[in-house]
Amino acid sequence: MAITSSRKTVANLTEVLLVAGDPSGDRYAADVVEALKDKLPSARFFGLGGPHMEAAGVHTLAGLEELAVMGFGEVVMRLEFFRDLERKIHALLLDADLVVLVDFPGFNMRIARTASVFGRPVLYYIPPKVWASRPGRAEELAKIADHIAVIFPFEVNVLGDAGADVTFVGNPLLDRPDNVLGKGDFHKRFGLDPDRPILAMLPGSREQEIKQHLQLFLDTAEMVTARCPHVQPVVSKAEWLNGTLFEGLCVPVIEDTRGLLRHARAGLVKSGTATLEAAIEGMPFVVAYRTSSFSWAIVKRMLRVKYISLVNLMARDSIVPELIQGDARPKKIARHLIPLFDDKSPEYRRQISELPGVTSLLGSSGSAERVANLAVSLLGLKQ
Repeated sequence: MAITSSRKTVANLTEVLLVAGDPSGDRYAADVVEALKDKLPSARFFGLGGPHMEAAGVHTLAGLEELAVMGFGEVVMRLEFFRDLERKIHALLLDADLVVLVDFPGFNMRIARTASVFGRPVLYYIPPKVWASRPGRAEELAKIADHIAVIFPFEVNVLGDAGADVTFVGNPLLDRPDNVLGKGDFHKRFGLDPDRPILAMLPGSREQEIKQHLQLFLDTAEMVTARCPHVQPVVSKAEWLNGTLFEGLCVPVIEDTRGLLRHARAGLVKSGTATLEAAIEGMPFVVAYRTSSFSWAIVKRMLRVKYISLVNLMARDSIVPELIQGDARPKKIARHLIPLFDDKSPEYRRQISELPGVTSLLGSSGSAERVANLAVSLLGLKQ
């Protein structure tokens, strides 16, 4: 039975609870809030998120530096923090007219369950990857979420077959304004040599990811430049990460990931959303991924897919090399990267030829607007 709230209702005030737990979710949720402001001018937004959501007017309980953990072992070590946060969200649910959950699957699935019991409409934007692991979550999602907004077209059938109301809204990466610096200005701004090809290194956007990948990527870059001395390695740093994680490096560290991807000749990218960003910019790359042995032992048992990178998953083919866990060693990674600096190599030509086909599957821009329309529909209001 649904639990009802005893709160006093303010005339014409719509209360929207949003929960995002990582940098990309923070950006996507903020875009949805901006789209909702035009449709619900008197709405109040509150929940969990980061600087982009705060800038959009969301009152947040915790910041991304507290929320962004990865791996099962890391979550276990902070279990009490998340339990306390969950209790705070449960209290907020009683005041919510609508719950919008963005990615952050482990936490948001629990919030969706409680919101469903409370009788609050739930819109889940970027749901758990049930097609990759734990497929039983699809049926549960269908029961606890009133509507699911997905960003990959193949997710529609997976969740629809489980009984969910689901809409493909396009990929939010396509909504970004094209404000990237031109090649000359980019190189000048960061003190790079425009005549030397760039090796872009994207070790991750969370502290734990940097600790797992940064030294591995640097060691790989050293091997690449030993064979290709004209190559200049450049590390991408997410703006929210502490600069001390990158102190003392002998390579440039910049906070313009999109510009780096656009102007680099090739890249080494940690598995995740960044692989799609690289594909959109047309940069050939190699994927590497490491996590703790404990986390990997659990993940390996649950995985149901052949590939881990989103590019290969969408293409259903091995377009970009993937080096995972024990295979993610500098010598092996460098062996795959070096051919990408030869524009006549079959490895380079294949990626240049096939990456555009992958990005064409992402749909069209306007995902935030479509999600906002779904949210308004769930509220029973006229758009």
